[in-house]
Amino acid sequence: KQQVQIEVFAWLTRYVGGDGGGRMFITEEFAAGESLQTVVRRMTRRFPDLDHVLWDVESGQIGASVEIIVNDAFLGITHTLDSELQDGDMITLLPAWDGG
Repeated sequence: KQQVQIEVFAWLTRYVGGDGGGRMFITEEFAAGESLQTVVRRMTRRFPDLDHVLWDVESGQIGASVEIIVNDAFLGITHTLDSELQDGDMITLLPAWDGG
């Protein structure tokens, strides 16, 4: 089995059993050829509150309050939701900067 680490950052940690600060790491196994969206959705389905925050119900896309980073690059630079993950990739779920 291949694995990625999903890092959940800052206030998002409270949706995965944390205290709303710092960071937590979740290891997610996946099959070769699975996309970023498939693997992240499988993880967030286990945490309904996180799932609700991360995914826009109507569009199915990432909601406005969360950014996804893959191997230190924001989504859209080296990866899209449809990109195939590689063993050992690091995915970070980061609260979006709201300018405030």
